[in-house]
Amino acid sequence: MTTADLQHEYETFYVTKPELPDDEVNRISEKLLGAIERLKGALLVSEDWGRRKLSYPIQRQNHGRYIYLNYVGPAALPVELERSMGLEDNLIRFLTVKLGEDVDVEERRVMAQERTRVRAERLAAQRAEEEERAKMEAEYASERDDRRRERDDRRPREDEEFDPDAVDLDVVDDDEEV
Repeated sequence: MTTADLQHEYETFYVTKPELPDDEVNRISEKLLGAIERLKGALLVSEDWGRRKLSYPIQRQNHGRYIYLNYVGPAALPVELERSMGLEDNLIRFLTVKLGEDVDVEERRVMAQERTRVRAERLAAQRAEEEERAKMEAEYASERDDRRRERDDRRPREDEEFDPDAVDLDVVDDDEEV
């Protein structure tokens, strides 16, 4: 078996500029996926994690769009991908990590599908929890607004005139005889 036949597992993260339109992000992704196929690699997972805040400003950017790639291929593959990413002006940062050497592609594909399924379940549970929290907050806000309206209805309005005839001025003390 030659070194070109060895398949290693890698993951690559790259961050694009946040204002980049979807078609430009897709162009960059297609370019990178083409390089993976051209160098006899196999894409396991490709995820767009969306726009997120950066830990610190990079190239005067506070946000970026995160893309994750998990793939299997020869040792020359990440070198070519990083060369391509280095030529892209719209990328803020990228990072490639080697996860395993001389891996079984089908085994890694099954593992990647399982990780993707677990992540999708976790995201669905997180979304459901956020929706429930938003629903509860909306109910609380509605109840709070109702209590404020009731309280405001009991108070005299500033624009109403004072009517002295409406006030009972004959207040009687309990100790006093009438």
